[in-house]
Parts: sequence; C-alpha cells; structure tokens
Amino acid sequence: MIWQFIFKQLIYWGHRLANLGYLLAYPSYAKVRGGRGSAEIYQLLNKKWFTKTEIKLVIDVGANEGQFIRTSLALMPNTAILAFEPNPISVQNLLQKANWNTEQVKIFSLALGSSQDNLLLNVSKFSPASSLLKNSERLNQEFPDLLTEKIVDVKINRLDNILKELDIPLCDQSLLIKIDVQGFELEVLKGANTIFEKIAVIICEVNLSLLYENQSNFDEIIGFLYLNNFRLIDIGQPIRSRFNEEILYVDLAFISNKIIFNK
Repeated sequence: MIWQFIFKQLIYWGHRLANLGYLLAYPSYAKVRGGRGSAEIYQLLNKKWFTKTEIKLVIDVGANEGQFIRTSLALMPNTAILAFEPNPISVQNLLQKANWNTEQVKIFSLALGSSQDNLLLNVSKFSPASSLLKNSERLNQEFPDLLTEKIVDVKINRLDNILKELDIPLCDQSLLIKIDVQGFELEVLKGANTIFEKIAVIICEVNLSLLYENQSNFDEIIGFLYLNNFRLIDIGQPIRSRFNEEILYVDLAFISNKIIFNK
C-alpha cells in the first residue's frame, strides 16, 4: 500500500513539474490557464507545424463560454475571430462578460450546419454538452449529470452563406476553423465546403463512441476531409471512459494539402 501511495505521489508531482516547465517555456499559456481558456487545444496548436501557417481569421463554431476565443487570443493576439454559438444563455455570457476587444472578436447567436433552417437545441445542464442532437444512452451512462434542462428553437445557416453576407475578403489558406458541436461536425463542414480553398487548419472534436443520436462518426469526418484535400496533422489528448478507459472523443487537427512544409 505504501508503495502505491508513493507511486501516485510521484506521478502527481511529475505532472505538476511538467506543467510548471511548460508555463515557463510558453508564458502565454498562463493566460489560458488563468483565463478559462482551453489548455488542451493550446497545447495541440502550440507546435512548429502551426507556427508555419499564416492565419488571418479564426472561426469558432460552438463558442460556448469563450474557451477557444481566449486560447486563440493567447496564441494569435492580433487575429480577428468570428464566434458562433446558438445557446442563448452562453451568448449572453459571451457578450456581457467579454474581456476581449469586441472589434476584434465578433459574436453571432447562430448555429452552423449544411442548410438554412430552424432547429431545436437541447440545452444541457453542463453548457458545453448542449447539442442539436439528443443524448445517447452511452453519454448518459458516462456523464449522468449532463441532463437536458430545456429545448430552444435556434437559427441555423451555412458558414459560406454567412461569410458571403458579411462580405469579408478572404485569402487562400488564411482561415482556421474550430468545430465543437457535439456530434453535428459533419453538417458544419458540409456548410463550408465551398470555401475549403480558403482554409488552412481545421480543429474538430470527433466522437469515437456513440454519444449523441445520429451523430457524425470518426470515419465520416476523416473521409470527408481527406476527399476535400485535408490531412490529419495532429491529435489532442483524448477523453476516456470512466469505466474502461476507452476513448470517447478527441480533438483532431487537419491541415490543407496545399500547405507543404519543406523545412
């Protein structure tokens, strides 16, 4: 028993020291950790391959409470951000509690998908789990606190429609798109396929287990992006089952095949 305790303590302090070392090496990481950003996505993007891209505009699909907005600002302080979030409560929080330049960061109360319509959003007690899709039994088993509190009617549109309406000039391979929409990822991608030549990087949360009814699956997303000239370049830290450590979902980074690193 004593050796198990010592082993666990060594692991704990090893993680703490590694995190401290990372903070010292990358000071902007402290802004993410202290400002409710996404430490996992910061570490996913804080790589040599990403620093070689020239992102001019970030599009955050499923902004929730602004976790990725804060992460983007830490990594790319001067880059404009368009953030889309259909949950009215989350949008209100984004607008009222904004600690960023509202000229640089624009918030849209809107869901993105493959068509222009109105859909029902299942608002979860834990807001990041809110989805246009219904919870599966597996999700309820893994996360019993993720109960749907209410259902609200939300507007949905294609991303390429929105960018056309906003009349934003875009250069080829100048966009980063992050998608975190709880199983609706493929629909978002289909609604952006006419602007793929403008996209350099796609960060997409992908479910490997059935967490939402009729969700996009891993193979569909990988296949769709490969057919549209994107390749998988990096993988984030997976979230695992509390029962058997099976991977439930993970953030994947894709890059346009037009971007080639010679050095």
